[in-house]
Amino acid sequence: MRELGEEKNLVRKIFAALSVAVLSVVGLAAPASANVAEPAFDMVKVSSVWDAGHTGSGASIAFIDQGVNLTHEYFQGQVIDGFCLYASYTNNYCPNGSKSQTGLIAASQRIVNNFPVFAENHGNMVAGIAAGKPNSVAAGGIAPEAKIVMANIDLTLEGITAATRYISDRAAANNTVAVSLSFGGLFSEMPRSWLLCDNNPALAELATLIGDMRDRGIITFAAAGNTPVLDIATSVFPSCLQDVVAVGSVNSFGEISWYVTMSEKIELLAPDFTRSADTLGYLTGSGTSAATPMVAGAFTLLKQAFPDKTSEQVLAALKATGSMVDDVIRKDIPMVNVAAAYNSLASDTSAPETPEENLEQKVTIGTFNGYIAIYTKGYEGRRLTAKVAGRWLKVDPITLAPGKSYSLTKRNTGAGYQISVAVYIDGVLKAEDSVLTR
Repeated sequence: MRELGEEKNLVRKIFAALSVAVLSVVGLAAPASANVAEPAFDMVKVSSVWDAGHTGSGASIAFIDQGVNLTHEYFQGQVIDGFCLYASYTNNYCPNGSKSQTGLIAASQRIVNNFPVFAENHGNMVAGIAAGKPNSVAAGGIAPEAKIVMANIDLTLEGITAATRYISDRAAANNTVAVSLSFGGLFSEMPRSWLLCDNNPALAELATLIGDMRDRGIITFAAAGNTPVLDIATSVFPSCLQDVVAVGSVNSFGEISWYVTMSEKIELLAPDFTRSADTLGYLTGSGTSAATPMVAGAFTLLKQAFPDKTSEQVLAALKATGSMVDDVIRKDIPMVNVAAAYNSLASDTSAPETPEENLEQKVTIGTFNGYIAIYTKGYEGRRLTAKVAGRWLKVDPITLAPGKSYSLTKRNTGAGYQISVAVYIDGVLKAEDSVLTR
């Protein structure tokens, strides 16, 4: 779990719960056509889903971390986009020599004097666990044909928020289905009430971005933390945010790792010992850092396997079918069982929910008097999110306009502009258009 950057004011002073990876570096190896044995993957029972042809192809997983070594064999052809941002008061620079950069090269691990900074290998570990390319030394990621979007930042709150915004804005172009965050810390210098992230005004923008992505079916997974504190009110930041799925870890015996920051917020567990990429060679991961990309990758596999299922259905299946593990604080916490979740989703032939009266369902985008107008019919009680001219709005629940059989949601954009609009109901895209306001 990466340490959050030290900031100059109280809001940004976050003491991290660090994970210490157990390194077992080996030399590079020629690519192979098949995976080698990986006990962590055996533990989550993923092989039958691979055998059925589901390897994450066509989807991407986004990370906010330290970047990856783009020349490493584990990432050849895997990375498709990147974001880089460093605070002005640091001596760190993006690959183009500036403080900010976007695009594929921006995903790079930090380079100094033409060499990658070997100690900054955390991004390699997490990305490799989710979507590394298999070879004769390491098994690859749990979703080996998924692509990688990597944000390389110094973990200031400003950087985390900017990276999340970039991932969100590019999610459709990159077909991002999951976001993996393996960093965090306790708000130990803040008022106790601020441990509840969703009431922390400093985190409001980040929480909104993550919530908007979840509305669109993009689930954010975050490491629960590696500091065993028995009286903690909630998980560490950012796993404490309401719309984030907090992930804990188990060891090679299937027991909850001794260091996990346990709370009611943890929804899923995964192994902490997957072999993955180091800066040049390979290592054995550890910490909730290693568990989080495992869960994000498993979710991505199932999303590819069941494109007709919503993200919430896939997530619910992972939780309902997990192998239950007990902790001294909590009991029956589900550890990911990919095969069981797959079988559950495959056997669920229920039709999508529709209103009891079988009402006509319709979403219409219009414009009048400088307003974008979104009309819905038959979706009362559901959740509407819409991106209008690059900005999000939310209506939860949808209610009828007074005296009408439809709902009306408006946003003032001014007249004479070409405005792009995308409307989602319960995270599913229902309508999109580009309209000229009048």
